[in-house]
Amino acid sequence: MKPADNHAYDSTDSLQKNKVSQTITNFISDEYAVERLDWKCNEILVSCVEDSTFDRLHRNGKVSLSILLRHDDFHFVRAWRKIPDNAVFLLDEHGRLYFSYRNMVASNDRPATPFVSPRDITADVAGLTSFGDSLELLAKVAESTGGWIVTGGEVTLGQWLRFNGLQVPDTEQDTRNLLDLLNFSTLPEPPKYGNYWQLLDAPDESPFKLVGNKRVMLLELTQSCTQDSEAIINGLGRRVLIESVPGDGATTSTDYRLQQVLESAALRHGQYYLSKLGWLDETAATKQSTELAEQLAAAVILLDLDPGLNIANTHFAGFDLYSKSYFKQHPSRIRVDLEAHLIKKLHVAPPLAPLVAQMILAGMAPEYLFPDWPPSLQMGTPACVIATQAIHLVEALAPGASRKMTYQHLMGFSQSTKSLAPLAALQAEGSVDPVVTWAWMNGLITRDAQGDLTPKEIERAIREYDQYVAMMLEATELFSRPLPDRRQLALQELKSREPDCDPDELLVKHRGGGSGAGRKVSVLDLYMSDELHTQDWDRIRGTSIYKSFPRLPDLFPVTELYETETASHFDAVLDGLTRNIQIAISQLFPEDAASIEDGAIGVYCVQQMNYKPARVTGRYGISPATYIPGETGRYGVILCVQHGYAIKCFELFPLRMECRHNPDLETLFNPLVSGSVFQLDTRFTDQKQLERAPVDLQAYLQNVTPRANVKSRIQIRKIGAFEAPGAYEKRDDQTPLYRSARVKDLGSLIARKNPYITEQEIHQLGLQQTVREKAIEKTDAIFNMILNLIIPFKSCVEGLTSGDPKKQGGAIFDCIVDAAVLAMTLFAAPAAIAAAASKAASIAGKLLSASRVLASTALSLFNPISGLPQLLKAGGKLLGRGVAKLSASALSLAHQAKQQLRFLTGANSYDLLKVIDHSGSAVHTRMSLDTVSHARALLKSDAIETVQHVVTRLSDKNFKLPKGATETELRHLANNAVKESAYQSKQAGDLESLIGRGALEELTEAFIKGHPVQLNDARSTAQGYTETLAVLYELESRKARYMKGYQQDILNLDLGKSPYTDVMPEARFNPLGYTDPSQRATAWMLKGSSSSGNDFDNVLGVLRDYTANKAPLNDPNVIREIHRKLVPDAVGRVRDAGAPTKYGSSPTGFALLEQHLKNLDPSHPHFDKQVLGAVVGFQGFGDGNGRTASALYSISQLRDNRFTAMPPHIFRELNGIF
Repeated sequence: MKPADNHAYDSTDSLQKNKVSQTITNFISDEYAVERLDWKCNEILVSCVEDSTFDRLHRNGKVSLSILLRHDDFHFVRAWRKIPDNAVFLLDEHGRLYFSYRNMVASNDRPATPFVSPRDITADVAGLTSFGDSLELLAKVAESTGGWIVTGGEVTLGQWLRFNGLQVPDTEQDTRNLLDLLNFSTLPEPPKYGNYWQLLDAPDESPFKLVGNKRVMLLELTQSCTQDSEAIINGLGRRVLIESVPGDGATTSTDYRLQQVLESAALRHGQYYLSKLGWLDETAATKQSTELAEQLAAAVILLDLDPGLNIANTHFAGFDLYSKSYFKQHPSRIRVDLEAHLIKKLHVAPPLAPLVAQMILAGMAPEYLFPDWPPSLQMGTPACVIATQAIHLVEALAPGASRKMTYQHLMGFSQSTKSLAPLAALQAEGSVDPVVTWAWMNGLITRDAQGDLTPKEIERAIREYDQYVAMMLEATELFSRPLPDRRQLALQELKSREPDCDPDELLVKHRGGGSGAGRKVSVLDLYMSDELHTQDWDRIRGTSIYKSFPRLPDLFPVTELYETETASHFDAVLDGLTRNIQIAISQLFPEDAASIEDGAIGVYCVQQMNYKPARVTGRYGISPATYIPGETGRYGVILCVQHGYAIKCFELFPLRMECRHNPDLETLFNPLVSGSVFQLDTRFTDQKQLERAPVDLQAYLQNVTPRANVKSRIQIRKIGAFEAPGAYEKRDDQTPLYRSARVKDLGSLIARKNPYITEQEIHQLGLQQTVREKAIEKTDAIFNMILNLIIPFKSCVEGLTSGDPKKQGGAIFDCIVDAAVLAMTLFAAPAAIAAAASKAASIAGKLLSASRVLASTALSLFNPISGLPQLLKAGGKLLGRGVAKLSASALSLAHQAKQQLRFLTGANSYDLLKVIDHSGSAVHTRMSLDTVSHARALLKSDAIETVQHVVTRLSDKNFKLPKGATETELRHLANNAVKESAYQSKQAGDLESLIGRGALEELTEAFIKGHPVQLNDARSTAQGYTETLAVLYELESRKARYMKGYQQDILNLDLGKSPYTDVMPEARFNPLGYTDPSQRATAWMLKGSSSSGNDFDNVLGVLRDYTANKAPLNDPNVIREIHRKLVPDAVGRVRDAGAPTKYGSSPTGFALLEQHLKNLDPSHPHFDKQVLGAVVGFQGFGDGNGRTASALYSISQLRDNRFTAMPPHIFRELNGIF
């Protein structure tokens, strides 16, 4: 008998999923099938696995439809339509009937893809006896089986996807994303004991929670057994170690030996401990006394070593799991050190230390137990953030399962499941911890005197990570820009001036000297060769082309266009290199980073030395053999740093985003440095030949990973130097190294002096000369150099272009560490590799972006009851551990995520969707009733008389889904019940008096949509949700009163006095020197906006339209219209209530804004400031409040033909929320 929580791979649901996955794989690998079916998933057939969850729901409808089609009345239709016996019939959720042949499509060497081409025969059966009612009833069944009923042994692909709540793809990329989800979404069966912390981290309502007196009692029992002589693990484990030594000398796994210890301890002491704790009387204990005793044994062992342990702690018995000393160490190092700590400090027997370390880390830091981390993964890097976030997601769903996964499976699961909303939200919860750990290890946040992290430091950690990743992404974007193409530029210019001119039309030479007589040359080639403007070339006969297209002689010279684009592209390369260098240097150890900041720096490029043999010069002279400087390495430099009395040397490889301390170089560079850093007169030798320098020359020449223990003959040549900062040039300790002005200047110098590609080479690559022979040799050489750039990502690029989903999946996740550590700095090469390069860069960008978005949004997931804790313990276990228990939304997300994941992967033995009531209209009839009547009918109880009765009944821990009800109906009832019950609360009445009934209902609907009511979950009830809404209303009322009072106070201020008369300096917002007031206002708005994608012309147009139309700016409808034109993407967006901000939801904000606008007079001399403060201060839109407010401020002034730029500090003073 399979357990209810089965994770086995061989379930019928898992087999069904594999059938779907294989069908999609066959389809997308067959170009002919794709062309024929064009991503029509509702026509592609897939085998239906017998007794799968889907089959059990679909079977009744399929059989009923088959019986109906054997009706005598249908024989005539079948004969008239010439429908064959093996035809497939399909019925959709609207009651329309179709038939189709079962078709196959395939290329010669590919598996065939079965499909249907449905033909509608609904009209043919419309008058047949019983068909009408039967089809209507079966259509209801089709609603619960993905929208279709299909006869035979197959169903449509789109039908199965909709049944599972998955998006039906209609593009190749969406289909490949779906395939990743199907391939990676199955989790392995967790180990027997999960993470060993089931009792130490039990839910609050559990009778087996080890807190307070229970923990004290357990410690006393342990002390009585050991008499404080030794750690209890030594006594429990000694016997097992003796008994389990294999006779052949083979070793056994840690899991097996730990299982032996726990089973032995439970057998010997379990009943005694359970009895003393009073747990044997618990009903649950009698059903699982063995499992409970074994988990208790694990708790006893860990509590004996650290009585104060908690899963949210970052220390165990004095061992710091997140010490800064682990910066840039491999995660496996922590386990080794923890085992040594257990042996040395806690006197655990050496053979038992690995067992204890596994139990500790499985609960507190499971990322350190993962068995398949790549060797290049380092703590304190974005790669480690991404990887740890993935671990936290898996552990939240199935504790212990991550220890049985491969790296590819782990990352594939993490990235592909983002398409499932509950899983994506659950992943966001566990995203903060890794980000805070990153910030701590990089020295970007500090603890207070008690060793705690304040909320301010947590927010700073998230902000720094966001900026750090943004810098990496900016570099990736800069490197990924396509090369300028002279031919395309010429074509664009030609088409912009003369759109009807055919660029390929051939002309002949009619006048002028030189060559060309008799040749035919295209218009585009003549334009590119700067001959079109001479008008020496024209059509052979007929109307002159210059009469047909009179602007041709005046086209802007292509050479100037191309040079501008080339310079811009080269600047982007330099900017990208600068950012890479900033990131690379920021990864140095603190003591090395200090030398960069405070020391004198000499920057040296590396040149290859070429052997020049001896030769005769003149009659008797001989030139001896020697070495001369050759090619300069484009991919690395050496930094020689004088810091204090020490010399340090670093190898910097910008494209690899790597800076490494090389102490072996220091003896060679010592003689090359003179002067003193203290006297600020340090001097570095200009150049020097080194015969056996401890560097790998190939890394500088080819951008490959530097090899260890390699010596090279090189010449170093100084390309720049930085003096040590003076005594009075103290840097801001609050500025991280990656944002340091000195490091930025250093990066800029290196980028300019030693770029991996020059502006001339970029110019040559995109030249597209009409006589290609002139450039072939040079272009091929540069192209080969570009190919060398992507050698580190070769497998990634090959996989991405292979078309093989398995290879593609592997390629994506093999690239992850390189993508995160190296930022996937791929150069945008020409067509042969451009697509693959851009895909790889896109993958890197998505991974990095996702890691910061998750962290930045996670704070909003807190239940408004709990809010943000005042202090978060050292290491910032913010959401992924103890704090998450306070969050009702967190618990419901986990429940939803587990349900959807298990249903999709076949890892459950229960149905989430029930067969509908075959009466057809019963469910819809009940749902049309008022809430109390609906509950009385569904729950069959006359005792229900009020909405509160409904909430109480739904909150009963023994409540079960009534027979014949669906999840949809129950959710409909629950949503209405909690809303109506919450509306009756005093808190709702108070809020309604402030914002009105409409706004109250709108914010409630939005909140419930974003945070669905959860039932059948012991930790989340309808009553609890109602109470949560009451607290939400109270918080919203407080915010409403604050915003209302603040804006009322603004009306009482004299805004014509300082500081409200301060003006932003013109140069700060108007670098282009606009003089027109509306253009100046637009420039000011774009300067102050925190959103990207603002269009100058659109903003300018809105300002000019409303300056001219004189519409009242205190009219809410006018403000809505201005918002719609400025921020069309934000229309209809509702901001949730309950966020940790001074302002409330957008419905609250707009209701208050409407009331406040009645107090504003557009003729008031300071109306511009008043309306700006109100629109920003009330936050009445889901997004775009600042832009809308700024526009109103600007329009109000522009109507008087003036504009005064408001500085940011006055903007903040007027709104009161930022």
